Amino acid sequence: MSNDKTGYIVGQAETGFFAFVSDLEAYPPRHEYLLVKGVKERKGDGFIYVDVLAQVNKISNRSDILSDTLSLEEIESIIGRYSGTTKVFGEAKVLGYMDDMGEVIMPRSATVPGQAVTIAPSELLVRFFTKTGGRGVTIGGLITREEVKVQLDPNGFRRHVAVIAQTGAGKSYLVGLVLEKLLPLGASIVVLDPNSDYVMMKKNRNGQPSSIADDVVIYRPPGIKGRRYTDEDIGGADAYTIEFNKLQDSEIFEVAGINEKWVHLRGIITDALKSLEGIYGPKQLMERLNWIAINDEDRQRRESAGRASNYIRRLTNYKVWGTQDIPLDDLTRPKHMSIIDLAGLQRNVTQYIVQKTLSDIWQLAVTGGLQFPIFVVLEEAHNFVPADHGGFSSGTIERIAAEGRKFGIFLLVVTQRPNKINSNVLSQCNSQIIMRLTNPDDMSAVRRSSEGLSEDLFNDLPGLNKGEAVIVGDLTKIPTMVKVSGRTTTEGGSDIDLDAALGRALEEHYRSKKMAPEKVNDKEYDTRW
Repeated sequence: MSNDKTGYIVGQAETGFFAFVSDLEAYPPRHEYLLVKGVKERKGDGFIYVDVLAQVNKISNRSDILSDTLSLEEIESIIGRYSGTTKVFGEAKVLGYMDDMGEVIMPRSATVPGQAVTIAPSELLVRFFTKTGGRGVTIGGLITREEVKVQLDPNGFRRHVAVIAQTGAGKSYLVGLVLEKLLPLGASIVVLDPNSDYVMMKKNRNGQPSSIADDVVIYRPPGIKGRRYTDEDIGGADAYTIEFNKLQDSEIFEVAGINEKWVHLRGIITDALKSLEGIYGPKQLMERLNWIAINDEDRQRRESAGRASNYIRRLTNYKVWGTQDIPLDDLTRPKHMSIIDLAGLQRNVTQYIVQKTLSDIWQLAVTGGLQFPIFVVLEEAHNFVPADHGGFSSGTIERIAAEGRKFGIFLLVVTQRPNKINSNVLSQCNSQIIMRLTNPDDMSAVRRSSEGLSEDLFNDLPGLNKGEAVIVGDLTKIPTMVKVSGRTTTEGGSDIDLDAALGRALEEHYRSKKMAPEKVNDKEYDTRW
């Protein structure tokens, strides 16, 4: 886009804001980027002249003749006799200017009324929004200038990142795009995926192996029925199993849902575990408890064993127990993404897997065993670290959010309900990518946790279209509005075509009805009796 004049600054201009007047032929759209050249900026004892970038946040049209105090008849009379001029007014927020080092600086002087306002050239926007030096993560283009690519600075992930959006805004697409761009940079990535949103990343949009397929492993607990995607659909999967006989008694209590107040039940399970040797599973533990329930001389122990056996019996139905764990070396090796598909599992087991995975990575990191930085994607984060601090995995996640960056663990917290997530974890995410939000409680939670979200950007959140996002924090030089695009891998969490699905259902209904055998009218029973 050329350096076209779009108007002049009018009224009172401030260091972070100015108003301008334009006309119906030259006015810029909302969110467009403007340039004010030659702004006088004080530096030391003297002055320099800088080119200031701004963004339109309001456009309004006004007529002095067609006043809102007039009646319909008066307006029609005036329109019939006069051709009045419509005045176009705009308001813009100042984004800053770029110094000789390529840093964005907020001016300490205001623009001057009468200065010309022009459309910012794309070349300047590239300098503001495309990372120079090092390797950037391209996630799309500017919301009003898609040819200007926006690159995230990998160093911006050092203090954790939150991706926040309501259902249907495009967050799974966005997160998948970030991951497929991070992986080729050498990243170690672990994705905890409760809804099979990322299991298709070994395929491209044509159903062929994606460019990152060789560096992606999908882990799935065996035997889960009714998955959205089969192992064949996703390009193959490795079994995710947990060695039951290596669990601590406290871990078994959590997975089985045995309250900490039930000391007798916990005590009898601990005793039963001590009597088991070698490789065993929940079935062997249940059998041992049943033996105690029948043969122990103490009545209270017999009763406790019987009750405890019922809880352990539930664990025998869980499809996750095996003879080996995932080697931690596999999860943490460079240029490798491990996607752990948690869909279809019982809630207690899902909580435990999240806790175990994060705890193992944490222990490796704090003991100096983590050689390379690792990114952990926590989808549906509000279910694992809720606002009430509940949940088996909550404590570990809070610890990593507070201290993980010191040891090379970086969280990508993904949620559609920021109001229901632990505020300490959300506030530790120094960068946030926020897509469409309309729920007042969720918007308030974002407002509290995001220091870089200005009032005008906050007010823009409900009006974002699908695939549009606001980025604040260290990922970009300045707060940025982006149209997300460019993903090549298949999205697992996309919405179904409901209209087409209903059509197939109706066809199946008529097909079944046509093929059903005709009912025989048995006259023997065709009576009132």
